[in-house]
Amino acid sequence: MPRRPDAELVKTSKFHELEFHIMHKRNESVIYYDTQIDLTHTFEFLEEYNKGREEKDKLTLFQIYLAAATRTVTLRPKVNRFVSGRRLWQRNQIIFSFVVNKEKTEGGEEVNAMIEFDPFDTLETAQKRVTEHLYEARHGENKNEKDIKFFGALPRWVIRFIFWLMRWTDEHNIPIYSWTKDMPLWCTAFIAHLGSIGIDAVYHHLFELGTAGLLITIGKMHDAPVINKESKKIEIRKVMELRISIDDRMAPGIYTGPTIHLLKELIENPEPLLKPPELTDEQLDKLMLKKYKKERLEREKQRKKAKKQKKK
Repeated sequence: MPRRPDAELVKTSKFHELEFHIMHKRNESVIYYDTQIDLTHTFEFLEEYNKGREEKDKLTLFQIYLAAATRTVTLRPKVNRFVSGRRLWQRNQIIFSFVVNKEKTEGGEEVNAMIEFDPFDTLETAQKRVTEHLYEARHGENKNEKDIKFFGALPRWVIRFIFWLMRWTDEHNIPIYSWTKDMPLWCTAFIAHLGSIGIDAVYHHLFELGTAGLLITIGKMHDAPVINKESKKIEIRKVMELRISIDDRMAPGIYTGPTIHLLKELIENPEPLLKPPELTDEQLDKLMLKKYKKERLEREKQRKKAKKQKKK
């Protein structure tokens, strides 16, 4: 049975496996989803949450996005999967990657940030993770930036060979983990916060390199007519667009559709993110995260033991 250091093999139906042969690559399998986020209550929540806090401790809208995305993946673990070597894999970390512009200007230097989140993260813990990583990305030299400087200095033929080698080893499920673990395209989702530089959300292609089967673009805030669900009247509200590119091979639309709706709901109503989720052992096990693997294997051992005793 093939093994990977960044994921665990998932058993799926023969019908589903045929899709991996019909659609070899991510951009053959990509579907696009567009949804509008009503930020009315989100801003009210932010104002209340930040009241009396120091500037460094104040929650931002982007931190809500990331906390909501973490909770969504926690409750809907099939979106943390990817296809490699015609096989389905469950990623053993929850990692979001995004580009950080050191200076918000056209000539500003861009660096990639990768942040690993925990399924029990709340708004407070997610905020701390994001703040630390953003500070490092803007004022320090993160691992990804070091890799870019090292590989970028190599001769062009060496760079071509390295990228061919990364693709080949990844496709054969023997990735060079010492390289890929710090590369932003080996992640749960890549997020492009275009709104932070005043750009509307776009439909973005997926990357064939890496394992990211989700790419989310966040557009700039703008006014738009929204129907008030209670009064049924049209109101002008602050909204933003989310445009999401999804590798359709990860999970069927009947699963990914409600997953996007959950993400939208958590951004619009962030209160559940104030507390960690109450996960059952079964829910935690389905995530297949390496940091909880020891407990999961122990539970599986106990279940098998109980099953044998029942048969007797």
